[in-house]
Amino acid sequence: MKIFLVFLFLVGSLFADRDGGPYVGVGYGVSTYHDDDFYNDLKDDKSNSMILYGGAYINKYLSVEIDYVSFDVWNVEKGYEIDDVSTVNYSVTTINTMAHYPLFDDILDTYIKFGVGQIDASGLSSNGFTLCYGGGIGVRFADIFSMRLAYDRYTFEYADPTTGNYDMYIDYLYTAVEFQF
Repeated sequence: MKIFLVFLFLVGSLFADRDGGPYVGVGYGVSTYHDDDFYNDLKDDKSNSMILYGGAYINKYLSVEIDYVSFDVWNVEKGYEIDDVSTVNYSVTTINTMAHYPLFDDILDTYIKFGVGQIDASGLSSNGFTLCYGGGIGVRFADIFSMRLAYDRYTFEYADPTTGNYDMYIDYLYTAVEFQF
């Protein structure tokens, strides 16, 4: 799956417009984990998270992007442990298509995104498919530097052999700095 995502990103980068070009960014924010009542007593559903991303503009209205998000640890109440651990954390790798709508001579960039990827869960000995969708707004301070305020949601399913299927999702609100080449 990861090889396929990298292939799609590279093919999309080849069609990038010279005026747009590639970009990279790093961000930090707060995530909220919704477990569909899988954990009877999740101590805290919020955690800090970090995102690294890179992408390429196809034109000023469309781009492709690869994201890697590392979510911090969520603690499970003592007495309820999965695979003999009392914490669980996730990391996500996605490839996204983003539709942009620039405003005020490209100073303000609003966008929506949709993507697919892989989510890895430590503490559950599991990984699987995830959908990503979200949106945000960016402010360009210079030709190569901008800041982004964004919201993403990662939805995924966990199938427990004894208790059934759980529809889980992680909401992620973050701010990021971005450099365009």
